[in-house]
Amino acid sequence: MSSEPIEPTLGAFTICGESTAKVGYRDLATGSVIVSIEIPTQVVERAILANALLEISLSGDGEVACTVDSAGSDCSSRTSTSIDRLVEQLLSDARLYMEETTEAELRTLLQRLRKSARAVERTIALLQGAPKSMLPDI
Repeated sequence: MSSEPIEPTLGAFTICGESTAKVGYRDLATGSVIVSIEIPTQVVERAILANALLEISLSGDGEVACTVDSAGSDCSSRTSTSIDRLVEQLLSDARLYMEETTEAELRTLLQRLRKSARAVERTIALLQGAPKSMLPDI
């Protein structure tokens, strides 16, 4: 048997909860935590958001994309979904019940969607060279 001490092989870990995040290192061979610290989630969120650039964009085909870039690093994240999918998610039974969306809010949404549809129709007509008198009012 060797009398030399065995050095642990360390691996970083993170456990995120609703109110705290636990970060540290553990011995990969045994799973034992070597060192860890608990940080309030709000502190982590503030630190991330303070150095983040958030961009939301709408493409010509109705895709809404959200990109988050971290300043000073190569970290970035991008997600996208279609406008119709966002509306469907809002109008799901469970979401309506939990969010307590009112009829007045839904009527406002409908007016905005109609206005948006007219703007799209107007732009399509412009692209097709239709006379301006034929374009719908926005």
